[in-house]
Amino acid sequence: MLGGLISLFGMQARAQSQSVPLDWITPETGVMGVERVIYPSTRVGVDVAFHVVKPPNYDVESGGRFPTLYWLHGTGGNRVSLRPMAAYFSAAMARGDLPPCLVVMPNGQADSLWCDSLDGSAPVESILMQEILPLVDTKFRTRVDRRHRLLEGFSMGGFGAGRLGMRYHEQFGAISMLASGPLQAALTRDEGPALNADLRTLLLQRLFGGDQMRFLRESPRGMALDYADAVRAGTKMRIAIGGDDFTRSANEEFSRYLVTLNIPHDFTIVPNVGHDARKLIDQLGFNFHRDFFGAA
Repeated sequence: MLGGLISLFGMQARAQSQSVPLDWITPETGVMGVERVIYPSTRVGVDVAFHVVKPPNYDVESGGRFPTLYWLHGTGGNRVSLRPMAAYFSAAMARGDLPPCLVVMPNGQADSLWCDSLDGSAPVESILMQEILPLVDTKFRTRVDRRHRLLEGFSMGGFGAGRLGMRYHEQFGAISMLASGPLQAALTRDEGPALNADLRTLLLQRLFGGDQMRFLRESPRGMALDYADAVRAGTKMRIAIGGDDFTRSANEEFSRYLVTLNIPHDFTIVPNVGHDARKLIDQLGFNFHRDFFGAA
């Protein structure tokens, strides 16, 4: 199942506790209507690739401009989920379920939590925000404002969507956090699923220098606290989790945390769904996207 391939801290978590080589060039998907973009990154000094799923009418409506959906993948890297998710979004637009948009699929590496690494070798956040986002708006016919940009992610990508969507609220008008993690207040061995305890310890050191307060500041919790006023003022936000997902309790608690900050959001528990992106989206549908893009 796809969910098992792209789950945050799932079956692959133990393997991720070892050093994983950086992989900036992801392959062609072979999916019709998906364009791979390779550009020279000034942040890492090598070529970087990302992919864009174009709507069926993109080439037909040569003068039309489209909203953008930025999709952030989960643990394991973009190679794992890139082709199946690109095909999934392309088919959803072809059916008319997902409204016409450009789906941007950046590479967040295997287990970056969509943060810049402390040593500077994997500036994932900076690449996305300083390089990919402006390049997308230059190369493709986008509608260039926050009212036409939606940031969504699954698992590790949900963590990234939450933290980046709130930090860069001037760029994104909507945030969709699907089965997100880690959403706990501390990144420790004891807090969270046992199967990824070693990975949590590793990431705390590699990404946050072993500093729990740094992790908290950089997490969706910290961003919600810092940017609560701005998010309240005009960000459409949702959290969704499968009823059988091992991250359910953390997502429920994070929703309660947002309530204490008076941050409006939709919270949905989807029955009989585990940690599986496609099954979760299948049950949710695309009303969130349709409402946001339609109102934009």
